[in-house]
Amino acid sequence: MISTQPFPEMNMDVKLDKIKVLCLSLWYPLSMSRYFEKALRHRIDVDLLTCGVYTGSWIPWLGGVNLPEKYAIPPDIILPFRNDVGSVNYDLVRAMLPQGWVPDIVLNIDAGICWKYKPSEGMVVHVATDPHALNYDHQRSISDKFFNMQKVYSKQGDIYLPYAYSKYDFYPEELALEDEPVDAVLIGMPYENRVRWMDELRKRGLKVIFENGPVFDEARHLYNRGKIGLNYSSMDDLNCRAFELPAMKLCPVMNRVTDMEEFFIPNYHYLEFTDLGGAVEQVLWAKNHSEGAEKIAENAYKAVQGHDYDARVAQILKECGYW
Repeated sequence: MISTQPFPEMNMDVKLDKIKVLCLSLWYPLSMSRYFEKALRHRIDVDLLTCGVYTGSWIPWLGGVNLPEKYAIPPDIILPFRNDVGSVNYDLVRAMLPQGWVPDIVLNIDAGICWKYKPSEGMVVHVATDPHALNYDHQRSISDKFFNMQKVYSKQGDIYLPYAYSKYDFYPEELALEDEPVDAVLIGMPYENRVRWMDELRKRGLKVIFENGPVFDEARHLYNRGKIGLNYSSMDDLNCRAFELPAMKLCPVMNRVTDMEEFFIPNYHYLEFTDLGGAVEQVLWAKNHSEGAEKIAENAYKAVQGHDYDARVAQILKECGYW
């Protein structure tokens, strides 16, 4: 069973021999690696160094979007930004590490960047964040531990590491006096299925927030203006939103994907649909049955406790032989 604690109980007077973790990623202002980084930096038993390509406040959504500058946090070791970036020479990074600092774990949180060959130091760990969209055969071949965040896309030998929510970013929040409450919220890319869904809801008089761009604090603020959280995955992927919506005590309305049954029971933890008509019907039900929707939201909130990135980091460290 995966531990949900950031680290086991220990004598705080004892000086820790910290686990040295080198994390390679493509450091957009918002990326899966940002959530892992926060969880790692909150551990007192980890000495973390980050490396990789850094894009400042820019992220390639819809041709390119700049997010708030407060989220432009550079890695410890910045690698050159090239259009053909995809693989990184470990020796190049090794030469830039502090003298005497040798990683125990070389962690790659991959959404388009990886090692060219297997690093010569530490246990090589790979987290495949987008197996529904990317091919990871090379990464599998050079990893000691290969974690796949989508069970339905796993291959033999992969370790299932599900998506999660960041407890530092997604939680219930009181509605500000100046904010107008709405019925439902979806923060995400404007895929055709989502656009049609929002259009149908608005035709029926529902107040809906549908935006792409708000992240972290701004996203949480918008989500907490609603009572119903919306999620529509298009490639049978159980995404972060499936955990984030319950973490904010919203009533989740989500389409059925294969991995859902690992965590949620339909019509108990979430309102399930399989097509556009069902998606509209379920939102209308939640709108017209507030007590029932609140009960589902409470059930979902309880279900995701322990499914945060602190727990996912704990799973990685346990699989690597720590704790």
